[in-house]
Amino acid sequence: MLADRFGRFAAMVTVASLPRDAAAAIRLRVLDTLGAGLAGVHLGHHRVLAPILESRGGVRVWGEQDGRSPREAALVNSFATHSTYLEDGSRYTGGHPSSVVIPAVLADAEARGSSGAEIIAAVAVGYEVFLRLGRAIYPACVQRGFQSTAVLGSVSAAAAIARLRGLSAAACAHAISIAANLGIGFKEALKSSTIQPIQVARACEAGMVAAALAEAGHAGAPLVLEKGFLPGFGDHPEADAADIAASVVEGLGVDYRIAETYLKRHAGCRGNHAPLDAALELVAAGRLGADDVKQVRVAVDSVTRAAAIEPPTNAEAAQFSIGFSVALALVEGEASIFQYTDAKLQDPAVRSMMARCEVLVDPALDERYPNERGAWVEVEWVSGGKVRHAVANARGEPEWPLSQAEVERKFMALASPRLGAGGAASLRDAVARLDDIDARIVAGLLAPHDATKNQQETT
Repeated sequence: MLADRFGRFAAMVTVASLPRDAAAAIRLRVLDTLGAGLAGVHLGHHRVLAPILESRGGVRVWGEQDGRSPREAALVNSFATHSTYLEDGSRYTGGHPSSVVIPAVLADAEARGSSGAEIIAAVAVGYEVFLRLGRAIYPACVQRGFQSTAVLGSVSAAAAIARLRGLSAAACAHAISIAANLGIGFKEALKSSTIQPIQVARACEAGMVAAALAEAGHAGAPLVLEKGFLPGFGDHPEADAADIAASVVEGLGVDYRIAETYLKRHAGCRGNHAPLDAALELVAAGRLGADDVKQVRVAVDSVTRAAAIEPPTNAEAAQFSIGFSVALALVEGEASIFQYTDAKLQDPAVRSMMARCEVLVDPALDERYPNERGAWVEVEWVSGGKVRHAVANARGEPEWPLSQAEVERKFMALASPRLGAGGAASLRDAVARLDDIDARIVAGLLAPHDATKNQQETT
């Protein structure tokens, strides 16, 4: 039984049992996720949840002074993280494990005073469940209209929380089985980008609900993954369940999959990033300037094109616009989250470049997807002639990774507006030694800049 196998794995993971590179990858992803969430809070994206929040509490909403209950804090932090589309992801699952696993773990860990070592072990468990089940249902789940992060978020967050709470192998399995019923989301919701992160945030929260029910002694259906989850989301015949289950857990506990996830260099939907990198390499090579461009053709695979919003009508939709992102690259030489604004969308130079951009599907890119998620950009010059540049994958993928220094610079750029440069640096340094501190130290460093300054002055 797949849930049972995952449960036994979850119960036995410790930070000492993890490969050194896996533990290092987790620390880096915790940092990256905090940066994305802090940017979302700074931009006010989380405020749309105000009508449904009810419980004040002692668990930190990242970058806010006031706290909430663990579940509401996880809900808000997950929403804020996913709202920026800056979190990590996996092209083999089409989803973002960090935005469902890490907010849940940090909220529950803060409430319980868990150690950093326990946080790392719990995050490792959540990632494995997400990435292994994700490979089994992707891309079929997206082709059937589901949003994979929401679908996978409940089971992965449940596994992580069950591990954090030190539940037995049987209880961990029940948490996963219960959570299999709770994650749902639709790809079409991306077209309502202001509110669509709620499906991811609710999946994060649902994992905490499932773990709490399992801890209280309630049981899930033992075969719900084989007879419900995998055929329901992955379109697998039930007769193939045993073979699929065997492939999902092959190497479990030895071969950690976190290395297959990517870290983002740019803001916006991941589908924008390979085109952005191709365009920026042309700019960096000094081969064109905005005034030199007559026409731009951008080619992607059909899955990426289907998620794009062309043309975008507001800043939120612009995060899903390949045309807007490439126009930013060609006009301004970058595409940070702070540029995805209504004002920038109305900028005459950006709009002029967008009008010259055509986004199309190249069947050759479909053939290589998802082993590669590449793109090419072809620019026709005003003076005549063309130049084309292609990339096989966006920056941040395992084949073309970001360095730790690049991820730290990204974090500082995202976190400093909310925490101040000094506060962001302190948080960065604390996460680097997460094994040796506890969750409440991390939470204390997530106070907004003014509160942190006042606290230091009082001290």
